[in-house]
Amino acid sequence: MNVLVFDIRADFGHFRQIYSTSSPLTYSFIPPTALFGLLGAIVGVGKEENEYLQVFNHETTNVAIRLMEPVRKTRVGINYVNTKGNIWVPKQRREGARTQIRVEFLRFPHFRCYVYMKDHERFSQLIDFVRKHKSVYTPCLGLSECLADVRFVTVADFRFVQTINEEPVTICSVIPGKELQTIKVEPGKEYRKERVAWEMNTERVVSCYEEVIFEAGGRPILASVPYYWENEQGERIVFFYSNGKEE
Repeated sequence: MNVLVFDIRADFGHFRQIYSTSSPLTYSFIPPTALFGLLGAIVGVGKEENEYLQVFNHETTNVAIRLMEPVRKTRVGINYVNTKGNIWVPKQRREGARTQIRVEFLRFPHFRCYVYMKDHERFSQLIDFVRKHKSVYTPCLGLSECLADVRFVTVADFRFVQTINEEPVTICSVIPGKELQTIKVEPGKEYRKERVAWEMNTERVVSCYEEVIFEAGGRPILASVPYYWENEQGERIVFFYSNGKEE
């Protein structure tokens, strides 16, 4: 099947982890639900009434994500203003009007995204926008302050490969935990696991969370998986929403 491949990078990125509250922590990569929002921003599907989730979701769009750079994180103090009651009172008139929160950010994040859509007309529009380096709304990585640059890489044919044994193969992308059978641990590599939002309805209610496995240095993982997709260059990825079926 034809897959759109593009890179996205920024100076900073933040995708808040579900369990962090007063001191927000970030995921190490762009979660699939955030990627749907990015795709909506590129082609101009608005956020009003969560319209973009009607176009880009786990049923219409399949995605895979690859880390192109090692995971780097830093913490920055962000000044927030108390706006309870929709009224802001200056600090000299009321204590506690401002508060500083330490927020964790990704530093110089760089991801390669693989996208396939069932709606061929919308998919062609997305390819055209990315190829021409155009977007209707400004792309960002999680927060509006984290401006991002989207760069077209290619539209490549990926073939579906179903494995017949548990022989490990090199996987370049983030691997969904439910598809992982075994990992061959290699010296010098740092393996991590994070639990991310997986499926989200049009009311922005998350109906499913999944664990994903990746190598923090952005290097491939030697793993046993029941199936994967491979291009002519031998690049192997695992799509998030395939369920072992060829598109």
